[in-house]
Amino acid sequence: MADASEMPGVTIGGYPLVRTFAHGALGELHLATDPDTGAPLAIKTVRLHGSDLTRERFLRESQAASRLRHPGIVRTRGAGIEGQGDGAIGWIAMEWVPGSDLSRYTAATRLLPEPLVIDLVAQAADALAHAHRQGVVHRDIKPANLLFSPGRGSLKIADFGCAHLSDAERSRSGVLAGTPVYMAPEQLAGAPVDGRCDLYALGVVLFELLSGRLPFEAASMGDLLLSITAHEAPSLASLRPDLPPDLPNLVARLLAKRPERRPPDGAALAQELRDIGTTVRMALVSPGATAPTGTGTMALPPTATPS
Repeated sequence: MADASEMPGVTIGGYPLVRTFAHGALGELHLATDPDTGAPLAIKTVRLHGSDLTRERFLRESQAASRLRHPGIVRTRGAGIEGQGDGAIGWIAMEWVPGSDLSRYTAATRLLPEPLVIDLVAQAADALAHAHRQGVVHRDIKPANLLFSPGRGSLKIADFGCAHLSDAERSRSGVLAGTPVYMAPEQLAGAPVDGRCDLYALGVVLFELLSGRLPFEAASMGDLLLSITAHEAPSLASLRPDLPPDLPNLVARLLAKRPERRPPDGAALAQELRDIGTTVRMALVSPGATAPTGTGTMALPPTATPS
């Protein structure tokens, strides 16, 4: 589809498009407006022709995502299909979230304060717990899908209902779509997955936000897949000896090869993180304490309360 900025008057699902700001293998991401309120919305589209997605599967998974109601999950406003045959396009309308995703804070020179990282990941764990209770597994947790609003100190998970697009592209091409560095070993193997694959991915994100590097890096895709499936991740404590021991230990459990060795669910993970966060905050305000590396000067928001 052409850039909406070049095609005034273009609509999808009745939503007027403003511009297209991301392109993928199967579709695009657009900024649109709600025709009733004028509020901004995000519209994700996918070309159904050439993928393994059926109209029924697209609508079923999109509708499952639309039932999720949680402050930590980007709200799905609607979904549908336009066109017929080779021209069929599926669309998902989602709330527009101001701010940026967490990708910009994964560089070693731009790490967020540790208490804030812990709090944001706990918020994500709460949101995942809600989704998993509804039987919805995200399957594509990564910094780009974690939207951060600095002014509020809040986080929302995006693209629920869209992860199946990557699954379809993988099935069609026979290769992994995108980067596998956040995917659990069982997911890479094509085995059935449950919510614990999302917790593994959140562990990779936590490792990255605290260290400025990924737990597994390799020169080739084959070596990377071997590392993820067969090798232990490096100890976070060896990279960040200033962190309280409970935090590297929790990250190591999240990155366990076997799902049963990870925290049992998002709610349990969120509670562990908040307990650790309390310890970190107490250390920061103790007399004579020094701020951990990477804390910077950002003000720390109050610890979020699970909804």
